[in-house]
Amino acid sequence: MIKLITLLSLAFSFSSMAQIQIPADGRIDIWPSIPFVRGADLCRYRDHYSQTRTKYIQEMVYNAESLLQSGATGAEAMDMLMAFNDMYDRNQELALQHNYLDVTLESTFKAFIDGYYRSINPKVKKLSFRHVNDLLNIVRSARNGQRDGYLDNKLLAKLDFIAYGTYTLAPNCNGNIQITLHFIGRDGVSESFEATGHPSTVMSQIASEVFTKYQRTSFPSQVKVGTKMLTLVGGLNGSVDVVTNPRIAEEACQTLDARLPTEKELDLLNSYGDWSGGVSINDKVWAMSNGYVYHPGLRNPTPVRHYTSVNDRSFLYYCVK
Repeated sequence: MIKLITLLSLAFSFSSMAQIQIPADGRIDIWPSIPFVRGADLCRYRDHYSQTRTKYIQEMVYNAESLLQSGATGAEAMDMLMAFNDMYDRNQELALQHNYLDVTLESTFKAFIDGYYRSINPKVKKLSFRHVNDLLNIVRSARNGQRDGYLDNKLLAKLDFIAYGTYTLAPNCNGNIQITLHFIGRDGVSESFEATGHPSTVMSQIASEVFTKYQRTSFPSQVKVGTKMLTLVGGLNGSVDVVTNPRIAEEACQTLDARLPTEKELDLLNSYGDWSGGVSINDKVWAMSNGYVYHPGLRNPTPVRHYTSVNDRSFLYYCVK
């Protein structure tokens, strides 16, 4: 708990520190030590408060009657009911101990993130877990069964994000846990992610959201096209947008002092892909200037067609300049 309080106090000091500019490639460094705090037991809460006292008594009476019909005496039925009730409480207490569950959640989260990077292998790895302490101290901590937990303002200045999380038994009471993970940025603004699942896999859900959030191409951003740098502005919504007529998209880009990409630019940005600074075409139809669209399913003789010659009436777009 002391470690978490220290972490939170450092997090609030973010906003008073001089901001460090994140590199142009969008790389961000996160402190690899992610403490998790156990929250309220939603399973026990639901179990205890989902039924009224009258319903609880009725259920116990029904169970007692069933035992009596099976041949148990009144005293035996009561003893068996109390034994079952105590056994349930003891099993729940064991589950609530969650020894080293925080370590498992942190480790699997980082492992899932690294797994995505190995599978997708983007041009630039934007999300990294960065140790800012002396490597010997990290090794000593690991040898003593501890995580690297020391962080001060000087070391904090080398990071872009710190994170902490909470966990609780899920209200469905089937062995799942409910996780929230909070990222706190250099400006003091936080963003939270939530998932529910088995302890060994639940962090894959959050890792997928985090990877998509920080690795996918964001707007505005820059990418090299030939010998020039092209700025991806996005649509009026700040990202890839959708219109029913490509002329609406053209007007939107003019509003942003930008333009729609050309066929060559669409192809090149597609080759970069969503995870390496570009935008994947996939099987969508994209708006171009002068009422034309790029239809990847109609490449013979060219994917560039006037929008009136295709059946689609939903066109994606983003602006560039």
